[in-house]
Amino acid sequence: MDQNSSAAKNSSPELYTIGTLSYTKTALITLFVWMLWGDFCFWMMEALTPTLLPLMLKNHNANNLTIGLLVGSLPSLLNFIINPIVSTSSDRTRSRWGRRIPYLMFSSPFVVFFLILLGWSDNIGAWIHNLAFGPEGSPAKTIIIVIAIFAIAYQVFNLFIASVFYYLFADVVPTQFLGRFMALFRVAGTCAGFVFNLLVLPHADTHLPWIFTIVALVYLVSFLLMCFNVKEGKYPPPEPVKNRSPFGFISVYVRECFSIPFFLVYFLVMALNNASTVCRSMFNLLFATKELHISLEQYGFIIALGSGITIPLFYFVGLLVDRIHPIRVYMIGSVLIIAMNIFGFFWVHSYATFSVVAISLAFVYMLQIASTLPLNMRLVPRDKYGQFSSAMAMVSAITLVLANAGGGWFIDKLGYQYIYVWDFLFTSVGLVLLIWVYIKWKALGGDRNYVPPERKLDPGDDEKEKSLVRV
Repeated sequence: MDQNSSAAKNSSPELYTIGTLSYTKTALITLFVWMLWGDFCFWMMEALTPTLLPLMLKNHNANNLTIGLLVGSLPSLLNFIINPIVSTSSDRTRSRWGRRIPYLMFSSPFVVFFLILLGWSDNIGAWIHNLAFGPEGSPAKTIIIVIAIFAIAYQVFNLFIASVFYYLFADVVPTQFLGRFMALFRVAGTCAGFVFNLLVLPHADTHLPWIFTIVALVYLVSFLLMCFNVKEGKYPPPEPVKNRSPFGFISVYVRECFSIPFFLVYFLVMALNNASTVCRSMFNLLFATKELHISLEQYGFIIALGSGITIPLFYFVGLLVDRIHPIRVYMIGSVLIIAMNIFGFFWVHSYATFSVVAISLAFVYMLQIASTLPLNMRLVPRDKYGQFSSAMAMVSAITLVLANAGGGWFIDKLGYQYIYVWDFLFTSVGLVLLIWVYIKWKALGGDRNYVPPERKLDPGDDEKEKSLVRV
């Protein structure tokens, strides 16, 4: 009897669990395939607006300040408002589909609808102009207004997805596989960038409306299939919330997330490093094509080559992150980014030099990309991960609102070559603050014994809390 029981136990498949979910090895592989495919299509879809929207606006003589506002500042402002609300709401959502997937399924059709309209903005804007003003005059201003309306509508619905998609990973991927999944996740995103820049971008001048349409529809079908095939588990009922006024909620949220200097400085580090890339994101293509006279095909090949080189290296960087801690890898990446921007500012004046610096930057930025999420998971309290993540997103959002508008003004005044100076300045300040975080992290236990700092309650906090509760 004991031998039979032992044999039956040995023959049963090994199960990997998280919460109420259990996976066999085959089921786990299937989960990874659907999640990574959905991620690939998500990255392809998200590449459309930051890459092609500046080109669309520049074709109608929009200045760089306008580009900065529409491509960066307004989306960041919307993120500042929407992200905390959606993140907190999804934490408390309970449905037959789970707590994250309903937001992904509801928002995706609207995202696709406005993306397709955005792709056809030239035609729609010209039609509206002719309808309102006749064939006289240029329709450029009308087209820019139409682009702005569709771009903002797209961003509103896309933020419902972007705010909660990454939380889904922690809910459905077993903890012991999370590191490997995140490495594959980065590979999927890099592959999406490779495909977009190599195969899609070269056709932007001639087939832009169809690029938006096809990429959007492929995303819709693939992402909805992922939502139907990835199952969330059962969650315990959300913690009851006291009947507070809106001001009470805001006060508690602010005090819990922003009163600890360690986390406040850490949020600023991540915000500054996000802001460091805004000029390159908006103007790198224009710098290459307008000033260096590089064709779209050449530019797409350079960026795709940079992405392609990093793809096989992500796994090894992930091992490095696990071995020496993500905070150290992030710091190494910052130092190398600063050095490459100095080199780029003084040396990039041709197709060849642009290629060398662009590919080198893709490699050194990989160090930060591979270590960002692991660093956040290592530093932020796990029991309030969503709350602190949304707080960090708010700091980044308000920083990006200013940085995108300021970046457009900066480039208008100084020229495209100064994208390297912008990156250098923000990354340098971020590195100084990160060194401070590193010193405090060592004091809090470091590699082996780190414990997230907590806010010490003042004696009057209980009374303040009571005064915020509705009677």
